[in-house]
Amino acid sequence: MTQENLRDAARTEIASYDNGESPKRVVDDIVRRSRPDAHIILFANEKGGVGKSTLAFNTAVRLANRGHRVLAVDLDRRQRSLSRSIENRHGTAVCLGLDLPTPRVCAPSLPSTAMLLQEIMRVGNQCDIIVIDAPGHDNPVVRRAMAIADTIVTPVNASFFDLDMLAHFDPVSQDIRSPAMFARTVLDLREELARREMRKPDWIVAKNRIRGSETSQLARTDAQLSRIAERFELRVVDGLRERVGYRGLLQYGLVEADLKSIPQMQGVRLRHTGEMDHFIDDLHISRSSLHVALAPMRRYAAKVCAQTREDFARSLRNHLAPPAEAAYA
Repeated sequence: MTQENLRDAARTEIASYDNGESPKRVVDDIVRRSRPDAHIILFANEKGGVGKSTLAFNTAVRLANRGHRVLAVDLDRRQRSLSRSIENRHGTAVCLGLDLPTPRVCAPSLPSTAMLLQEIMRVGNQCDIIVIDAPGHDNPVVRRAMAIADTIVTPVNASFFDLDMLAHFDPVSQDIRSPAMFARTVLDLREELARREMRKPDWIVAKNRIRGSETSQLARTDAQLSRIAERFELRVVDGLRERVGYRGLLQYGLVEADLKSIPQMQGVRLRHTGEMDHFIDDLHISRSSLHVALAPMRRYAAKVCAQTREDFARSLRNHLAPPAEAAYA
């Protein structure tokens, strides 16, 4: 190795320590541990309010609806948005008397790599796909989740602050000055994995919660995302548009594709956009061992009072389609 290469390596190592841990230390930690034989999708962004947990939940449930065996891992020990949404889904299945395809779920109680992998192996040992929802901040466990992930999904909105989490731009030329801290973390880990001839995660930036009124802002954002994609070797895809329907369904643990399979929801119309199916296809999950065995909806075994079931169904119908409205958009 030349002196110049040594200096470059030293600068990279110092930068990594400035950003938290050396990527070498992170990769050293994961190579000595067992890794699950499943496709791991990590949803990560150090900025909140981008719809990360909503997209992670819809992805996990949509894959379960397709017949995949899915484990959802909630690493946000404070908010628990993903795990609570899946618990709500289980409650809806019980109250409506249905067996909705539902991901398994775990929320490690301790923020450690050992606990994360132990819970994944314990709860998801027969799962094909693992969906991990990271908290909106940097920590050692998230870095290790990045290192074991097959796919990293970073949702962003059409906002300067969202892009500033990825790269710092020159305000005049719009050229990229440098990667932002979150991007440096991903790039450093990918570089270390490549150096060891290990598989690098596919990094996807998903344009999420986009509003129809943001045409001009989205055009500027798209131009900057194109520069980021070329510089950082990532892919840009469409996530979910900003729709009240997603938030309305979330509190019941449902996705729009569920409604046509629920007898109590017959007649409730949602505008089907197909964007979740497009997003799932853009993940490029291709593994011959994926288990797909679609099963018909079945009656749920738990006994629920008929009045309780009727009240729950009425609440859901009124929430999605108030009596004064003919449709829900």
